[in-house]
Amino acid sequence: MKSWFGLLVLIMIVANVLAIYYLDPITDRWFRLLATVVFFLIFLFMYNTDKRLLIAFFLLTLFDGLLIFYEDSIVRYIIYVVRISAYLAIINFLYPYLSRLRLNFITFIITTFIIALDIYMLHDMAIYIPGYRVDTLFTILFYTMGLVSLALVATCISYLNRYADAKGFLLVVISICLVLSDLTFYNAYYLDFDVF
Repeated sequence: MKSWFGLLVLIMIVANVLAIYYLDPITDRWFRLLATVVFFLIFLFMYNTDKRLLIAFFLLTLFDGLLIFYEDSIVRYIIYVVRISAYLAIINFLYPYLSRLRLNFITFIITTFIIALDIYMLHDMAIYIPGYRVDTLFTILFYTMGLVSLALVATCISYLNRYADAKGFLLVVISICLVLSDLTFYNAYYLDFDVF
């Protein structure tokens, strides 16, 4: 079971990297959607054990489908709401496992510093978005997305710190990859860095 899944993941990675390199952005988004749909269907038919996780996976798939039409301003709002909702669904799935988690003073200080630094960096990113000061709704959604992304990574790291198992490690890797996906999309789309 694991060997065919590993091979499938490798094939999807190679196909998407080739699509990014050789195809235009819209066609590349279709490849991304295809990969997400494949993994969603595998989850739906083989691993569907928790409705909260199913909702998160469905929202991530919907996000990739809507991403094809990112240039439409109304769809862009919906995309951000869907992505925020997907991240919140993942946090909601993990929250019961962290219900008795306690923070000490040092952890609280470090966490506060990291959050403040991330909010500053988020603001620094937002000013490069066209219409940043004009489109208030998009600006609010952009900041919310950044904060929820931070909460997602923090939740996954907390899970890893509490349980220190392979599942926790994979959750951290996946959450970081989701956030890196958002950051690289931002760099490629808004800053015109094609390398991203």
